Amino acid sequence: MVFPSERGTPMEPTNLSRSFARLRETAGLPGVRLHDLRHTVVSLLMELGVPPHVVQAIARHADVKITLKVYAHANLDAMRQALGKLDGRLS
Repeated sequence: MVFPSERGTPMEPTNLSRSFARLRETAGLPGVRLHDLRHTVVSLLMELGVPPHVVQAIARHADVKITLKVYAHANLDAMRQALGKLDGRLS
């Protein structure tokens, strides 16, 4: 279990968010939510070229289509490079 309560049971999401906010404030970090960190990790994995089905498994999305739909924007540089190669080939 990643986030157990003090009793060893699963931590309630609201309590987890509250605990994270206190830790973040103590550390002097900007106002980010725990969910924002999850989004960052998934975006970075996509940008690093990790296969979508692997990212889906890490993010625990029910379907790879969700991963691709939500995080397709993260791979704009790769798409530009691919289209640049095509442009070079056609010129």
